[in-house]
Amino acid sequence: MRTPIVRRLRAVLTVGPLVALSWAGAYAAFTDSVDATSSFSTGSVAIQANDQSSSVAFTSLSTSGMRPGTVTYAPLKISNSGSLDFTYAMASATSGSAALAGALTVGIKVVGASTCDASAYAASSTVAYAQAAGVGAAAIAARPLASGTSEYLCFRVELPASADNSLQGLTTNATFTFTAAAS
Repeated sequence: MRTPIVRRLRAVLTVGPLVALSWAGAYAAFTDSVDATSSFSTGSVAIQANDQSSSVAFTSLSTSGMRPGTVTYAPLKISNSGSLDFTYAMASATSGSAALAGALTVGIKVVGASTCDASAYAASSTVAYAQAAGVGAAAIAARPLASGTSEYLCFRVELPASADNSLQGLTTNATFTFTAAAS
């Protein structure tokens, strides 16, 4: 008959070497470690008009002394000077004579270079804004532009030949606001 002391002694003698071996294995092995470090930064969205980042005087589109049938063409270079591709949009607003602003027709096409005249406008098949009456209604919904690239918009503004005497001596001002969002 075995006594409880003998059973305990036998259990210690059986488990003891296993504990000792696992302790020795854990502390006697070689070890090594490695760190993996990461860095995170943000890109930038930067739109420019005629190579300027702030307000641009779009004087090449300004026309005085208009008469019925007068057509004006002017290029505007839009650039992505940021590090991210973006999609840009354009909205317009007018001040001054609402009647003249409503009578003027405007169309915008993308042309391959800074040449913006009747021939370049007619040759372009890339319409950014279909010609319509109301310079204050001109808008571009979304045009993609890759980082580091530019494109030329060719604006065409006309006082239609059908303009009547009520439009004499009036002045209107148009502001075209371009906004860009990362794509």
